[in-house]
Amino acid sequence: MARKRGSLAREEREQQILREAARIFATKGYHAASVTEIVESSGVARGTFYNYFDSKEDVFLKLVNSYFEQLTDILERNSARLREAVLGGGRPLEAWLQNALDYLRFHRDNPHLTSIIYRLAMGRDNAFSQKVENQAVFARKKMAESLDMLLERGMIIPCDTELAATFIAGSSVGLILSRLLWDEDRDLTRLAFELVRNQSRAMATSQMGIDRFLKAMERELFAAGTGAKESAGEG
Repeated sequence: MARKRGSLAREEREQQILREAARIFATKGYHAASVTEIVESSGVARGTFYNYFDSKEDVFLKLVNSYFEQLTDILERNSARLREAVLGGGRPLEAWLQNALDYLRFHRDNPHLTSIIYRLAMGRDNAFSQKVENQAVFARKKMAESLDMLLERGMIIPCDTELAATFIAGSSVGLILSRLLWDEDRDLTRLAFELVRNQSRAMATSQMGIDRFLKAMERELFAAGTGAKESAGEG
């Protein structure tokens, strides 16, 4: 059933306020940001703001929840993609690369939201910090489940999969914050490939076999010599 026009306009206005609030929080910090600045930047009346949100903290919480909801969807899809590749006789390393691309792309396309999570929410108060930690636990759990599946099939070396998942998650977040967040020109496919190359080399049961596969993948992705387009990894 089609949405009513008024309902759509309301959602668009709410998203407009959230986008501007995210930008202001990310650039000025939570305490320096004000409802007045958010209202003026969004181009809405102050009363309109309070039709959607109770306070500045309410806006911040909705942004934090939005990040978690979107990232949870990505992690669920990534887990299913890798499982399908492993159990269906596909190419797990290609699935792993696509998972890395989706994860990096989400953060690159949402720099203000990412900045809020990792630079503001973690230290704002216990309620927000706990949300971040809960999401981190969920991400590590999904990764550990994938590693357990690979380990059962002899595709990775024996290891503490929960600890390995922590290393993988930490390196991914570090990469986002240090190399990706504010660099729109960064070659996302190359970044994802290097991430997967280092992770897979560290865990593969056959170094010779993984190196052959990685070299073939690198030729396929970057045959033009200038780096594959991001869309080459989508599918």
